[in-house]
Amino acid sequence: MALFKQEFDDIKESNNPDKINDFLIKLSENPKEQSLKFLDFFINETEEGIYEKIKLNLVYCIGEIGSLTKIEDFYLQKLIDMYYISDRWVRNEIIQAIVKLSKKSNLNENVILLIGNTLNDDYPPIKINALKVLLNLTQVPDFVFINIFRVLNSKDSAVLEGCGRIFKHLDMYKLFGLLNQLDNYKILKQRAIRSLLIIQFKSIINLESFREMILSSNWIDSYRLNYLKEIDTFQRIIAKNL
Repeated sequence: MALFKQEFDDIKESNNPDKINDFLIKLSENPKEQSLKFLDFFINETEEGIYEKIKLNLVYCIGEIGSLTKIEDFYLQKLIDMYYISDRWVRNEIIQAIVKLSKKSNLNENVILLIGNTLNDDYPPIKINALKVLLNLTQVPDFVFINIFRVLNSKDSAVLEGCGRIFKHLDMYKLFGLLNQLDNYKILKQRAIRSLLIIQFKSIINLESFREMILSSNWIDSYRLNYLKEIDTFQRIIAKNL
C-alpha cells in the first residue's frame, strides 16, 4: 500500500489521464478496501475533462474492490449518477460493477430502480447484466416485474435465459398476481406467453390450475383468450410427452 501511496502522490496533481488510468488499473489488479481513499480523490477532485477519460477505469476499480468487501452507498450513488450521463460502454461497465457489488453489499432502492430501468436499454449486454444483478437479490421487488415482462418479449436467447432463471423462483400464484398487477398481462406477446409457460410449468395439473385462474380473471377478453389458447396448445404438447 505504501508503494501505491507514493505513486498516488506523484500523479494526483498531474492531470495526465493516461497515468491516472494506469494507476487505476494497478489498483483493480490488487483490489483493497484501503484503495477507496484514492478513488475518493479522483471522484471528488478531478476536473470534468479528465474525469470523462478515467471514469471507465474508476467504475471497474469500484467493482473489483466491491467484489471483495461491502461498499458504502456513496459509491453506489456515484455509479447511478454516472450511468445516466454515459455512453453504452460505460453504462454496461457500471451494471457489471453492480453485479459484483450485489454479492457483498445490500443494494438500496435507488440502485434497484436503476436496474429495473436498465432492462429497457436497447443494448442486450446491459439487459443481461441487469438480470444477473436481480438474480443476486434475496427477493426481486414486485415493481421491477413490469420491465422483466417487457424483456420477456425479446428474441435474444441469453436475455430469455436470464428471465427464465428469475421466473423459476415464482410459484403460479405469485406469477398470476404479478400479471394482474398494473395489467402486466397486457405486456406479453404470444411468443413471450409461450416462453413463460415453458419456464413455469412442467405438470398438466399445475397448468390446469393456472388456466382456471385466467379463465376466472377480469382480464380483457382478447388478452384472456390469447393466454388460454397458448395454455391449451402447451397442454397438448405436455400430454404427448407423457
